[in-house]
Amino acid sequence: MRFTCMAAVSLFLFLITSHAATADIKRHKAVPEVFWGEWIAAGQSCIKNDQPPLSITASTYTRADTRCTIDWVGETAGRAGAIYSAHMRCSTGEQPQPSIANLILVSGENGMVSLGSDFKSLQSYQRCPAE
Repeated sequence: MRFTCMAAVSLFLFLITSHAATADIKRHKAVPEVFWGEWIAAGQSCIKNDQPPLSITASTYTRADTRCTIDWVGETAGRAGAIYSAHMRCSTGEQPQPSIANLILVSGENGMVSLGSDFKSLQSYQRCPAE
């Protein structure tokens, strides 16, 4: 009886602590509108640049020779605001078979955003003016 009671208490504590450690993720069908547009690395010019801007729409992400279709976007609360993660299928000119990729999107101050495949690779981008 004592063993059963201790096992029940241990299981209860495990369930409570494991639930508290999980993050709530809201799932969206599209990238939030704040990220739509053409973006260039911070400090570079949209007009005269060797690197073409990357483009984000509600359902696509395009850069250089890579085109991605966004399947869904996860939203997680962060200290400074929402953190988004786009789950995509991407194709390049040399690899027609789509590969799975993720893009983290974080909205910053003064119209800047941070983008990257993981938190260690986040880079700042500025929006190019609409033509």
